[in-house]
Amino acid sequence: MSITKKAFFLLSVLFLTAFAASGQRAVELKQAPLSRWNIGTANYSGITALGGDRYALVSDKEPADGFFLFHIVQDSLSGEVLDVRMEGFRGNPSPELDAQGMSVRDCEGVAWFPPASTVFVSGEGDQQILEYRLDGTRTGRALQVPPVFARDRIVPNYGFEALTYSPETHRFWTTTETMLPADGQAAGPLCPGAQNLLRIQAFDDSLSPVAQYAYRMDRGKSDDFGLMYVYGVPALAALPDGRLLVLEREADVSNGYLSSQVVCKIFEVLPRESWQIDSHTRLSALDPNRFMVKRLLAAFTTRFTPFSRSFANYEGMCLGRRLADGRQTLLLVSDSQGGYGRGPFHLKDYIKVLVLSDAER
Repeated sequence: MSITKKAFFLLSVLFLTAFAASGQRAVELKQAPLSRWNIGTANYSGITALGGDRYALVSDKEPADGFFLFHIVQDSLSGEVLDVRMEGFRGNPSPELDAQGMSVRDCEGVAWFPPASTVFVSGEGDQQILEYRLDGTRTGRALQVPPVFARDRIVPNYGFEALTYSPETHRFWTTTETMLPADGQAAGPLCPGAQNLLRIQAFDDSLSPVAQYAYRMDRGKSDDFGLMYVYGVPALAALPDGRLLVLEREADVSNGYLSSQVVCKIFEVLPRESWQIDSHTRLSALDPNRFMVKRLLAAFTTRFTPFSRSFANYEGMCLGRRLADGRQTLLLVSDSQGGYGRGPFHLKDYIKVLVLSDAER
């Protein structure tokens, strides 16, 4: 083998090794603005599949607690989003409002519950997970949230965001966006480089809590914090085989906005191979070996720079369609804060598709 061929061979091996080490095990498609289909701006923070091409999305700043119904059509071969159509909003006819005229529930997560043909919506404002019919009215039922997640025990505005349900395992899953004060100081300017320690809670079909697990996030940013910094878990997605996908989202808006970015990492964990915990043990004192083992599935970064205006704060995630070759897709939606900003720095609502590899079906 010539020196040139040897060098090429070594470079190829190094490239493949680096790619394997990166953990990227999903195909990332380019994000698409919802404005492409004349969808107006909102504060989309959760999404769930209702079957076929129908989905429910929640927006956390609406005059009523409820959800939007959408039709999202994907290409059967590539997974690319071909068409998006809004069917309309379905809301509680008697909402409780704040001083600004918005629902005090602060709806953040949504999950389709096939056994009753209803959706459950998590509220960060009241720390409740309530059941709604598809016309937006409440059924009066709710998940029986353990006291450890009570409203007075969370960091304000960092409560329940993530919510998902698996009809195969008959489990709801949720967690708070950041760690509970009782478990320690969350990552941020006051505690740079910290690791958020979260409690992932499961409920069964009777809406009762059945299991709780400890989850350790990657370390947060250690310096150079900008105008706004948010690091937490805004979304979960349950796969049919029992795996649970966790979206870790680190958003840093810089002073002046240039160099702002959002880093998204999607990890998979396997609850059935994880230690269960109780609500009384402080997570900072928990045996490190009792945290869920996680594997990186995908990672991507959106930015606002002079050369890139892809900045998108992804908060919602659910399973999309299964492709013709059997691969599963994930849909993610971003929160533009109602189209926050003006001029060059103007946020958009995006939808993004990830295609899981054959090994991840």
